[in-house]
Amino acid sequence: MPITDEVKIFAKRIGLDVVRVTSAKPFTDAAKRIKEQIQRGLRPKWNIETIDAYCDPRSALSSAKSIIVAAECYLTSEPVDLGRPGDPHGRIARYTWRNYYYDVKTKLEKVATFLKKKTQANVRFRCYSNGPLSEKPMAHRAGVGWYGKNGIILTRDYGSWVVLGALITNIELEEDEPLEKSCGNCQACIKACPTKAIIEPYVLDMPKCLQHVTHKQQVMPTPIREIWANRLYGCTTCQDVCPLNLRVKPKNRKPKYGYVGPSLSLIQILQVTEKEYRKRFHTNQIGEWWVSFGAIQRNAAIALGNIGDPNAIPALADALKHRRSFIVKG
Repeated sequence: MPITDEVKIFAKRIGLDVVRVTSAKPFTDAAKRIKEQIQRGLRPKWNIETIDAYCDPRSALSSAKSIIVAAECYLTSEPVDLGRPGDPHGRIARYTWRNYYYDVKTKLEKVATFLKKKTQANVRFRCYSNGPLSEKPMAHRAGVGWYGKNGIILTRDYGSWVVLGALITNIELEEDEPLEKSCGNCQACIKACPTKAIIEPYVLDMPKCLQHVTHKQQVMPTPIREIWANRLYGCTTCQDVCPLNLRVKPKNRKPKYGYVGPSLSLIQILQVTEKEYRKRFHTNQIGEWWVSFGAIQRNAAIALGNIGDPNAIPALADALKHRRSFIVKG
């Protein structure tokens, strides 16, 4: 059996749901697209060198020849809000309920070990999930899935309820072809976006996207506050309405690492210090350095305002009086 087939069988046996292979050639089209979007003001500015490195696997491994791209389904059948009267909760985006990124990366490292044993070669590799390389172009070229009109990768069996990961290696493996699929005439995600951030198919105005706003240190405009509902972190509206996603059966995979859950107590979030918050969530992406703690408490204050539970008044009053963050006080 070819080594590529053996690797795929092993990867699926340890819990990776989709496994495909592509070359480690640079993703020049993706780099070009990012630069164009920056010029249009649709995403934050990067310097050209950073963009080129982001879209070139050889920036992570100079001897790279192949990329094993994997997807893991994170859809579960758990309740989406654990709040109750007197203890209102803020909702967390599904992909953040647990640290699925860490789960994927750990499994890809096992795949690399398997590859070493099977080839008896000097295998060099780098494993990433939510890392410093652009994983969606990798997934698209490898045939893991195709781009939805919201810019998210869709897979045949799991829709976009997946996290992606990549194993970059100096071993040459047999490449897969991209999938000849698209969303056709469907515009469900475009119509449902609360802020109309999907300005045209496959083009996202990132500063408008609630997923982007959720962790940014900025004053939240009133029109966004009014549609914020009880979000605390993230937004999956465009995924929730996708017809393909609606047909996906939950895998109910529940890795223990980095557990946050579907919702968190908003009053507690307003009352904790940043040190306490970072310590509690250090194994999940909501505790990462790039997620503004001020933005999280701002989100909590807005969600409490939208819910209107009187039990939140003391916590809100205390935040107004004692928090140093101007975006929380606002």
